[in-house]
Amino acid sequence: MNKILKYYFLFSISILFTQEINNIKSVIIAENLNRPVFAVFEPGTNKMYAVEQTGKIYLINNLQNKSLFLDLSKKISVSITPDERGLLGMVFDPNFQSNGFFYVSYIDTENYSVVSRFRLSENKDEVDIESEKKLIYFEQPFNNHNGGHLDFNPIDNYLYISFGDGGASGDPYGNAQNLHNFFGSILRIDPQDDGSYLIPNDNPLVLHKKNNDSDIKSEIWAHGLRNVWRFSFDNNNGDIYMGDVGQYLWEEINYLEFGENGGNFGWNIMEGNHCYSEPGCDKEGFINPIFEYPSDANYPFSLMGIKEKNVSGCSVTGGYLYRGDQIKSLYGLYIFSDFCTGKIWALDPLKNIIQEITEPLLGSEKHMISSFSQDINNEIYIVEFSGKIYKIEPHYE
Repeated sequence: MNKILKYYFLFSISILFTQEINNIKSVIIAENLNRPVFAVFEPGTNKMYAVEQTGKIYLINNLQNKSLFLDLSKKISVSITPDERGLLGMVFDPNFQSNGFFYVSYIDTENYSVVSRFRLSENKDEVDIESEKKLIYFEQPFNNHNGGHLDFNPIDNYLYISFGDGGASGDPYGNAQNLHNFFGSILRIDPQDDGSYLIPNDNPLVLHKKNNDSDIKSEIWAHGLRNVWRFSFDNNNGDIYMGDVGQYLWEEINYLEFGENGGNFGWNIMEGNHCYSEPGCDKEGFINPIFEYPSDANYPFSLMGIKEKNVSGCSVTGGYLYRGDQIKSLYGLYIFSDFCTGKIWALDPLKNIIQEITEPLLGSEKHMISSFSQDINNEIYIVEFSGKIYKIEPHYE
């Protein structure tokens, strides 16, 4: 059993606190963005790039100034009324300063999930749009649950990529338990300089594919996930935290210690710690979340900006375990949110402790938190879907 599963506890009103987190605030770093879903920081320089769902990536020069870095708006599928398609993720190659490579994830105009690599031009001041190399390419059956996050693990330097279960409701095709497709999973691959990729020999399905099933997708590292939005790594040790969006009743945070090679998180047999498909289901062999909370808010209300009382949320936004130096009281706490309510929490995964920290960061107004981001100094940023990016900073009286 991994070191954190034993600390699982149910979200409830009676919450203990490790220490009062009141020395924090947020400051606006970027604004006037169009549906921002992520922010990425360039290795070495710590320059910030804002990723818009509508297809554009901007270099943020300062609060009042941004410059276009890449425009994929003609390549992607995005609706006037926001759904879950579009430009969904970006990550710089760990060796970006020398090779100029970066990776993006998007849904194209044919409704295919695409993971591509681009590179900077030879003079390193603009993107070579013709340099696109598609690593992953497959069709989506619906317009939701696309996942689309990608990141390099700081310890093994492999690229991890999340995909949802394909959409609709309840995983009607049983995709998340099917190892013959990429749906409902996190992939783990080793990108090569020529734009191809290798599958690490220690991926959990490699041996199974060689011996039993040639059609199995050995890129899969973990499965049984509904729609991870987002996952992140502990920069100290490579442990992974995943915010997995629930169906009707439970939102969950999943976790694996570095070195534990994937596994099955149970969807659509389980939703959180509970049977989903049928009462009295067989729960053996599934990895339980380290944390769950009720999915009790109204999603359409969240899109209309209506603030509900006495609800927790309805769509988890995974964040980061804080490893920065600026805010001592946040160190070792997992910062995450819910898109529907805009509530932000700090979870101590080792002490059964959670604290809401929305008020000191964003006040009492309703917010839609689409993502968190982390710079090269391990400081954390809040990405607000209506167009702003905030940095979490210490607050001194």
